[in-house]
Amino acid sequence: MRYLSAFISYLSSSSILVSASRSDCKCYPNDACWPSKSDWDAFNTSLSGALIQPIPPASVCYPSQHNHNEEACSIIRSQWFNSSWHAQDPISIDYPIWANNSCNPIFPNGTSVTGDPDAGKKGCSLGNYPVYVVNATSAEHVAEALKWAGSKNVRVVVKNTGHSFPGRSVGYGSLSIWTHNFRAIEYINDFKPISCPINGTQRAARLAAGITGVEAQAEMAKHDSIVVIGGNPSVGLVGWLTGGGHGALSTTYGMGADNLLEATIVTPTGEILTANPCQNSDLFFAIRGGGGGTYGVVLEVVVKAYSTPQTTFHTLAIGSPAPNVSKEYWDLIGFLHAEMPRLKAGGMQGYYFIVGPPATPTYSFLWGFYLYDKPNGTVEALMAPIEARLKKDAAFFTYQSNHTTAPTFWDVFKESQNELVATGGAAYGSRLLSPESLGDSERTAKVFKEIGPSNDPLKPNGPFSNPVLLGHMIASPNEPSYYPDAVSFHPAWRKTLAHFIVVEGWPEGVAPEIIRSVYTDITSNKTEPLRKLAPDTGAYFNECDSFEPEWQTAFFGPHYRRLRQIKEKYDPGAILWCRRCVGSEVYTEQEDGRLCRVKGYGPRDREKRVWGDYSEDVSAGSGWGKRKESGWNHKAIEDVNENDWHKRAEDGNEWKNAIDAVDGNPWHGRSEEGHSWARRSDGEERQIWSAGDGNEWGKREAQGQNWSPGDGQNWGPAVGAEDMERAN
Repeated sequence: MRYLSAFISYLSSSSILVSASRSDCKCYPNDACWPSKSDWDAFNTSLSGALIQPIPPASVCYPSQHNHNEEACSIIRSQWFNSSWHAQDPISIDYPIWANNSCNPIFPNGTSVTGDPDAGKKGCSLGNYPVYVVNATSAEHVAEALKWAGSKNVRVVVKNTGHSFPGRSVGYGSLSIWTHNFRAIEYINDFKPISCPINGTQRAARLAAGITGVEAQAEMAKHDSIVVIGGNPSVGLVGWLTGGGHGALSTTYGMGADNLLEATIVTPTGEILTANPCQNSDLFFAIRGGGGGTYGVVLEVVVKAYSTPQTTFHTLAIGSPAPNVSKEYWDLIGFLHAEMPRLKAGGMQGYYFIVGPPATPTYSFLWGFYLYDKPNGTVEALMAPIEARLKKDAAFFTYQSNHTTAPTFWDVFKESQNELVATGGAAYGSRLLSPESLGDSERTAKVFKEIGPSNDPLKPNGPFSNPVLLGHMIASPNEPSYYPDAVSFHPAWRKTLAHFIVVEGWPEGVAPEIIRSVYTDITSNKTEPLRKLAPDTGAYFNECDSFEPEWQTAFFGPHYRRLRQIKEKYDPGAILWCRRCVGSEVYTEQEDGRLCRVKGYGPRDREKRVWGDYSEDVSAGSGWGKRKESGWNHKAIEDVNENDWHKRAEDGNEWKNAIDAVDGNPWHGRSEEGHSWARRSDGEERQIWSAGDGNEWGKREAQGQNWSPGDGQNWGPAVGAEDMERAN
């Protein structure tokens, strides 16, 4: 299975990584190339003393540490699940699994706050937390840090709040640029972008990199205004919007990236640039949904502001009083999703939860949906068909439906609470689900039952515990009025009904191989059915399966090639790297956390525009071919017995070649239901393609279509079903 193979290849070292030399990797402590103390001291001087050599905050809990202080530890234990607390520390993060849980707070008996009884025995170490931190408060600090790290070949990470679920704000042996102390907020009644024509002026907010959603909204409330922010109040706005950005306002007012008007960004070469649709427009396109921490460090954004709406908040809670209710529950879930297009068209938007034991005693369903500037009676009218269904099924379900209305959005949102973080290890999987994919209620019920919680707490639908399903009916169907072509998140967002997440956890303190089994279950058994349910969409960059296969297409769709070019332009030395980010193919994390260049994936030849082979070790099944500028052309490796796959991905079309086809029938036909080309052995009712010399694809000339690699390579002609012979 290619998904499992991709996971194993990514998480643990394959043969190509084991053989990597130290010169292929970033410099790490104890390496000969690691900067000396005098180098770090000189660097600190150049930053006017802004360099921090951090220690994990929970080190005060460990008797073996020189700073052990039980009173200080009790405070940390009380705040450990609070996202806002982690944001105020230079290295602490919301999901410490990405730091190997190397120094989580413990009780005096040695048990961690998340239940690992052996945490005290394991002790406290720096783990994957950064070795040094730049407490940046000026653009010059950031520019100097990026240039210095590039010259010393030191890994760089960027942290504001540390809310990144995929762990992009932490890295072993790294220098962290901490942007949390850029604190300015400015309301602008008449904004005009620099050197960029717009009709009239725009109400806007200028927000520094350290600002969170709740801070921005509190300031805008003073001006009877709103800005689009994330669902959790403490989420930093810059990292959120550069990855796309959804929230309680985004269906009506646009995604976070849609609302970006202008930004100040420091590139990896140390340039301080203004990016808008008319100045450094390629960079503006890239950070408007193409991911953060990739093209530079964004220090300030200007986003659209709007008049605050009258806000209605509706809650629906459904429970099943009997533990043996199963088919009826999943049928109801299918029905509710079939109703959601109507609810969305009527103005509802927000979040919902599908849960089972032990989170709730029996199957339950909850939502919290917002409506803006809607007349009295709207909620009742939208809920009427749903309440009729629930009353009909009163023998199986109980429910409560409530709503309140306030004159402003802030009146409702200010009561919002952060979700709990750092509560233990968990794996995510996600998919963007369209109305069409959810239109068949029976199919929806079947898929969600397959991936969702069981109703028996003793038989969870996962290696350790029941999954929780999270729905986000928050996508914006409309392009922004402000330069709509300059948006780089996946176009599938425009036709998304629900951004859907599966979450699955594990007990603290278990062995790494057991944790891998949870990630494998999420990728192969939970998210894969969602990919099949919605094959033509994608996944959300900020809330993704950490081992999402074919992530380039899943996150960015047809925009990936352009984003890759922009990455190469502004960061030719790949100074900035993060997991599953644009251009991250050139490096991989080894099992010990070291970041090493993929063998043969050296610097790009700008004249030939060719990328080196992924691996010379084709017998290991790990060899990728060359990338051509005109398209993606991954040539099949020579050893066809390794059962490897290759693909061509261009504008959503995916070519797949099963090169285990050595039985004399290496033919492929096009699936009627999608864009994938699968192995065919009968040729009936399908156009048959020759495989050329065995390593290349055929050429189609039928119905006005012509498939070719676009780079002049020879492709075999189409052949008829009667010519079923091995082409090579």
